[in-house]
Amino acid sequence: MNLIDVQPVKFSFFEKPPASSMNQAFVYTNAQNNYQVVKNGDRLTRSDFRAGKYTKVFIVNMATQSFQDEAEYPSLDRGRDFLIDLSIDYKVVDPISLVQQGAGEIVTYIKKKLPYWLEEITSDYSISDAKRVKKHIEDLHEHSSMVSGLKQVGIVISDINVLVKQSRTDQEHDKQHWKQDRDSELRIHEKEIKMREARFVAGEIQFEIEKGNLLNALLIAEDNKGALEVVQNRIRNEETFRLEVQNQVKKLLIDPSVDKVEINQQIEKIKAYFPYEQFGGNQEQTTRTSEEDPLDDLRDLYQSTKGE
Repeated sequence: MNLIDVQPVKFSFFEKPPASSMNQAFVYTNAQNNYQVVKNGDRLTRSDFRAGKYTKVFIVNMATQSFQDEAEYPSLDRGRDFLIDLSIDYKVVDPISLVQQGAGEIVTYIKKKLPYWLEEITSDYSISDAKRVKKHIEDLHEHSSMVSGLKQVGIVISDINVLVKQSRTDQEHDKQHWKQDRDSELRIHEKEIKMREARFVAGEIQFEIEKGNLLNALLIAEDNKGALEVVQNRIRNEETFRLEVQNQVKKLLIDPSVDKVEINQQIEKIKAYFPYEQFGGNQEQTTRTSEEDPLDDLRDLYQSTKGE
């Protein structure tokens, strides 16, 4: 946007020179490059206009303007940048200086100077110092080379707003980290749930095994591969243990040096290990009464061996 509009002027006895306003000033000039400014609602008189022999008038926009820019600037950390969103409010305070230096296209000047000014600041700060960068820009903008240059052409900065963030690349990088942390957190949570379920299932299985209800233990474990393998191994171990005990008792029964009292003691031990499903593989054996004790076969073997 150009702050200056140039028009030729001609003297008229019938029309007054236009009046200025708070947002519009007039800078008159003649062939000798003499300048006369009219602002704040004033206007030239016909006599002043005729005496000055003005040939051109520069119409200067005095309203507050806003410039916005968003760009990345290097930090002290190599390869990492700040993303700076900057809003600058400025206005003309000296129309003659603006006209004399032909600085109507002030936005071009700001765009040229802004990167140098900001990079001088950001390059001294680590990427973690975004708040300090923001404060530095807001506090020291009046002393920057860019602001000094604007003052020389009759423009002042009335307000500046700064938002300092990490570069877009860093923001995307942080998002990826956050996603990985979130996924890891979910995996840990799922694992904890599975562990709680596994501990509950294991407790139920252990309870059934201790009661001798291996079939119930299998049914509880069938939906859990790991638990099912544990129960199956336990059953195989139970059967192996049962057979081993039987063989040892049989050896005792046929050993003439072992008396009946010791044999009975061994039988009682076997009962403690297999209170329900003793030596049998079917339900009938499991539900025998004390008169149909599955150890009767061993007792018979003992009696026949001893000749009783």
